[in-house]
Amino acid sequence: MPGASSTNERGKGFHSVIENTKIEVVARQTANFDRAEGLSVMENILQSQSEIDAVFAHNDEMALGALEAIKASDRDILVVGFDATKDAIAAIKAGDMTATVQQLPKKIGSVSIETAVKVLRGEEVEEFVPVELELITQ
Repeated sequence: MPGASSTNERGKGFHSVIENTKIEVVARQTANFDRAEGLSVMENILQSQSEIDAVFAHNDEMALGALEAIKASDRDILVVGFDATKDAIAAIKAGDMTATVQQLPKKIGSVSIETAVKVLRGEEVEEFVPVELELITQ
């Protein structure tokens, strides 16, 4: 969803990681975190792009929509989503989707509490405190 902090941060993270690689982004379009829109957007991208090796979606709903379009096109394209939803994990187990990124809410909670305690004690804390993620694959 344009303007949402999760959208901005996931996009910035993805692009910063691929910045100095041979990966070329051939299309970028929002599907508003919606599966049906993900399907429609991916259909359009598939029609306009003859070479696509992989898709990264900022959430699993868009990834699953893209996956439907890719399956219908009979092309072999890796699909990675974000959120580790039940449907995405099932698609990964079935061998249809490549991966999803899982946030770790318990870890986020504990790091948040630890950071809050430091603040209350008057200790300095970083402005941004990242919490690791987990990549879910077969």
